[in-house]
Amino acid sequence: MKFKKYILIGISVFSLVSCKKSFLNEVTPQDGSVSDALIFNSKLGVDNAMTGIYYLMRNYVGTGAQNMYGIKTIQFNFDMRGNDLISDASNWWLYENNWTDNNYGRIATATRNAQIWNLFYKVINNTNAIIKNTPSIPESDAVKTALIAEARGLRGYAYFNLARIYQFTYAKDPSASGVPISLDPTTAATTGKPRSSLKDVYAQVTSDLEYAAANLPTTRVDKYRINKNVVQGMLAEVYSILAMADNTLWTKVVTDAQAARSGFPLMSTADYKSGFNSVAVNEWMWGLQFNASQSLSYASFFGYIEPLNTPNTSFTARYNDVYVNNTFVSLFSSTDVRNLFLAAKNQSTALTWKKWVTTKFQDNATKSGDYIMMRASEMYLMEAEADAQLGQLDIAKSVLYILQKARDANAIISTAATKDALINEILVERRKELYGEIGVQYFDLKRYQRPLVRDGIQWSLLNIPATDNRWRWQIPQSEFDANTSLTSADQNPL
Repeated sequence: MKFKKYILIGISVFSLVSCKKSFLNEVTPQDGSVSDALIFNSKLGVDNAMTGIYYLMRNYVGTGAQNMYGIKTIQFNFDMRGNDLISDASNWWLYENNWTDNNYGRIATATRNAQIWNLFYKVINNTNAIIKNTPSIPESDAVKTALIAEARGLRGYAYFNLARIYQFTYAKDPSASGVPISLDPTTAATTGKPRSSLKDVYAQVTSDLEYAAANLPTTRVDKYRINKNVVQGMLAEVYSILAMADNTLWTKVVTDAQAARSGFPLMSTADYKSGFNSVAVNEWMWGLQFNASQSLSYASFFGYIEPLNTPNTSFTARYNDVYVNNTFVSLFSSTDVRNLFLAAKNQSTALTWKKWVTTKFQDNATKSGDYIMMRASEMYLMEAEADAQLGQLDIAKSVLYILQKARDANAIISTAATKDALINEILVERRKELYGEIGVQYFDLKRYQRPLVRDGIQWSLLNIPATDNRWRWQIPQSEFDANTSLTSADQNPL
C-alpha cells in the first residue's frame, strides 16, 4: 500500500463519551503535509495519533455506501454470509447475504473489498509511523514502550484480519500467498511490497501481539483503547487458527484466553437484555464508543439489525432489514436469556424469511450506542474448544458449562461422548453467543475448512464448498495499480 504521507494526520481525532481527557478536534491540513516534528514531539502527540487510529476503525467509509462505515460493517458483512441471519431480499445486505460478486463483494473492483483492504492498511501505516517515531519523544522508556506496544497490538490485529480474509485458512497451506508486509510508514513514493506467505504474515502477527501482551499494562485511558487483556484475547483467536495446523498451540489458546478474561465477569441477565450498546457493561473487554454528537444514525450498525418491534420505545426505527433464520431460533431454549427473538411485524406468506427478528442489539435513545469489539464470553468458548482439541473433554465441558449456566438456569453439562461431538457443540454455542458481533460462523467454517450449507427459511439457499475460491477475497485492483511489486499472477482467482 502507498498513501500520501501518514493518514493519521489527515483525520479528525475524537473525544469519547466516557473519556475525561480532551483530544485535538482535528489535525490539518488534510493532504498529509504536516511534519513528523509536529505530530511526534510529545506523548500528547502520539496519544492523539493513536486515538486517530481508533477513530479510523470506528468511522472509516472510504468511497463506499453507508453500510460500509467502519469496522463494524466489515464484521457484519461476514455475519451476513453465514446461515443464521437473513437480509431483506431487496434492501441493504442482500448482496452480502447472497455472496454476490459485485460492488458489495470480494471481487477486485468491489468497493466493499477496497473498504476492508484500505481500512486495515491505513491502521498498519499509522501504527508504523507511531512505532518509528515514538522512540524520539521526551518520555521515559516505560512510557514509550507502552505506546509502541499498543501500536504493535493494533498492527498485529490488522494483519491478522487481512491474512484470514485474503487467503484460505492457515492449516490448508501455510506457504500460500498472504498479503504484503510493510513495517515502515509509506509515502506517495512507496512502490509497495510483494505478497508474503501466510506463514510469514502470521509470524508477524504473533510477533506484534506477543510483544504487545508482554509490554502493555492492564490499565488504559478507556475501553476504546486496547490493553494487555485485549491483546491476550487477540492472541487466543490467532492461535485458534494456527493450532489447526499445530495441535500443541491449543495450550496457548487456553493460557491466553484465561488471562484475557481476568477482571471481566460474564454479564448478568439484565445486562444481556440491555441492548449491547454500552462499554459500561462489565463483560465488555473492548468497545468503540460514541457520544450523542457523534451519532451515525442511519449509517449505524444498529440501524440495520434493530427491528421495528424493539422494546426500546424511545427509539425511532431505521432500516430494520435483518431477520433471523428459523433453524437458528430453534437452537435456543425458552429459558435461555439469549432467546431474544420476536415474530416480525411485517411477516408475509410470500416472503417466508420475514419470520423472526432479534432484539439482542438495541441502540440507545440518542442513536449513539457503542460498538462491541471483544468480550469475556468468547474467551470461555475459545478455552473450552482448546481443551476439547487437547482431548481434555471433562475440563472442556466444565468451562463450557460456566457460560451455558450463566445464560440458561436450566442448562445441563454437556453429555457429548466424543471430541468431535463436543467441538461441534462448542461451535454451535459460539454462534448462539456471538452472532452479529464478529462474523463468528463465517470464520469458524473457514477455520475448520467446512462448507457453508444453508437451510431453513433463507431466501438464498447457498451451498459453498470449503474449497470454493469465494472463501478468499481478491486483492483490490487499486492495490495492483499502486503496487509495482505485484503482477497479475498474484491475484486470487474468481
